[in-house]
Amino acid sequence: MVSNGFFEHVLEVTNPLMGSARFLTLRLGQSWDLGQGVGHPEITARHERGSVRWVANGDFWYVLYDGERGWAMEFQGRFRSVSAHRPGDASELVSVAGHPAQVEWRRRRRGLPWQRHDVRYMTVEYDCPQSDRSVRLEFSGWCPEEGFREILGNLAKLGCH
Repeated sequence: MVSNGFFEHVLEVTNPLMGSARFLTLRLGQSWDLGQGVGHPEITARHERGSVRWVANGDFWYVLYDGERGWAMEFQGRFRSVSAHRPGDASELVSVAGHPAQVEWRRRRRGLPWQRHDVRYMTVEYDCPQSDRSVRLEFSGWCPEEGFREILGNLAKLGCH
């Protein structure tokens, strides 16, 4: 769905035992798109808040890419109960969907031993009291910092409750 120049991507999962549940709604600029990641979304618990069934305990893996600029990054999400949240070391504080969030930036070497290279990581963690969840979003890849900053700016418009 297109809204104010942004595409809305509703990230949901269907489990044969639990039915469907929503992780979040991600709003991306028009040049960004979302593709299947290394694994299928997993859910071990869900609950209903308001009229939405939310993933209370689960994980997802996607790829964010901007074909126009040739940028791509892996996108992983982890959802747990609020009581399970353990704050990490924040190098930056931002607002995600109206919630205070911690951002951690780091680099890690990845690849085969003879072909290792630096990969940038951006981890965003926050609690959403409205949906009773702790959210950890991790972005990684060879995308320039400008791309990570653009995605971080879009997280202010994230739908998590």
